[in-house]
Amino acid sequence: MRSVWTTGSKGGIFSDVAHDDFAVHNTLSTGLYRLRVPSWDNAKFAAPCEFNCPTGIPTQRRFDLIRQGKLDEAFQLELEYTPFPGSVCGSVCPNPCMDSCTRGSIDEPVQIGELGYRSAFLTVEPPKTKTGKKIAVIGGGVAGLSTAWQLARKGHSVTVYDEAEHIGGKLEQVIPRGRLAHELLEAELKRIQSVGVEFVSACRVDAAKFAELRQANDAVVVATGGTKSRFFPWEGAENLTMGLEYLKAINRGEKPATGRHVVVIGAGNSGMDTCRGAYEMGAESVVAVDVQKPAAFADEIDYIEGLGGKLVWPFFTNKITKEGIYANDGTFIPADQVIVSIGEEPEMDFLPTDEGIEFFRKSWVVPKQDQSILPGVFTAGDTIKPGRLTDAIGSGRKAAWYADQYVMGGETADFPQKQQIPAERLSKAYFDKCHHCLLGDPVDDHTRCVSCGTCRDCKMCLESCPEKAITRIEHEDGSWEYVSDPNRCIGCGICAGVCPCGVWSINDNPEPIKMYSTGAKA
Repeated sequence: MRSVWTTGSKGGIFSDVAHDDFAVHNTLSTGLYRLRVPSWDNAKFAAPCEFNCPTGIPTQRRFDLIRQGKLDEAFQLELEYTPFPGSVCGSVCPNPCMDSCTRGSIDEPVQIGELGYRSAFLTVEPPKTKTGKKIAVIGGGVAGLSTAWQLARKGHSVTVYDEAEHIGGKLEQVIPRGRLAHELLEAELKRIQSVGVEFVSACRVDAAKFAELRQANDAVVVATGGTKSRFFPWEGAENLTMGLEYLKAINRGEKPATGRHVVVIGAGNSGMDTCRGAYEMGAESVVAVDVQKPAAFADEIDYIEGLGGKLVWPFFTNKITKEGIYANDGTFIPADQVIVSIGEEPEMDFLPTDEGIEFFRKSWVVPKQDQSILPGVFTAGDTIKPGRLTDAIGSGRKAAWYADQYVMGGETADFPQKQQIPAERLSKAYFDKCHHCLLGDPVDDHTRCVSCGTCRDCKMCLESCPEKAITRIEHEDGSWEYVSDPNRCIGCGICAGVCPCGVWSINDNPEPIKMYSTGAKA
């Protein structure tokens, strides 16, 4: 009878419903019978700095290249994302990347802004092959130039049209020279031209010119930006001086009319630029008012206060007179000039009115997912919504991504975007807190960078694996990967536990064990 139970049926007595290999498995198994399996998810997630940088610069990748001694590659990497590493990233950007830096929760963020200067004066080789496609970019500001930079490096012939005498948008026309060195901006504009971008200045695009550009090019990008100062319909608004025009006049070398006692409505960075300009033009006192806590950089506020300027908030403007400005609560600040600097809105009266372009509040265009507003016409920057200069660069990258696919006639792939790495994947305990050190060369910050989501090749997983299941493989180009051998790995998860960068994942074993039959056997 026992023989019938054990051998009477091929595969055992349950062979009609299950396949039994009669193998005995230990508590700790490898291969198919592991409960969990690791995966090396290098660069699957975006580091907080990369995710929160609208331009999308992967600083952790730059530091990985620096660790390998590949400084030139590290500095060139930033130019794949922006044509303005010095003018924007290193000079006037609020650096949201640094605000989000994981290292900042240990001691101080890595010096991403200053690292941008290392790419500021580098040269770039023009593309070796040309596609034969022609693209017109309307607007020579940051968004338009970012778009042109990306498209030209792909081999397209790109021409930028702008109504100003000098290309550069707000960088050229509005940002005070004290905040942005003009020779730095000029060097970066020349680099854009060096890859084949043509500049056409003093060219106002009206409806007829727009139609002409559409006809003559394979695609058009509208990136005219915010060109008109915004203000609310306050009583006495006719007494306002428009901050945008005021700053443009200063940067043109003119001497715009300036009062002895000036009030600036707006205490963001644009407001501080306006305050700076007023002092440069001879104002004796300057007061900036805002409805909320000033959003300007701390050093910009300190600079204005150092000149004697004052910031007043919350201040809800109610009325402007020739004698000064009133708030809703009756507060009065005497002034013989009130300048408004609370943002700008675009003017796009050259766009056709009969082709179904959608607008928000009659000012900003609402593009489709591929950033197009018409077939073959794309848009970027402040034409979509007000933003920072880094937002404009990122928007330009996105417009270029879709415009390139359009002119090349391929299938449209979505613009690549990663999720931010979850904080719980990172092991900050492995990084010492610097209590008394002074921050030095930003290049040396590779020793402090947590390298969130990107392998820093520290080999901790390799050395910690109890079963020696992990192998480091180096490729011919100098890159590497770590591979776990399923025949040795027991799924313990130590690799994921010790990885400071959050690169290793440990998950339930997804491979099915083909034990049960799907139907009865004969």
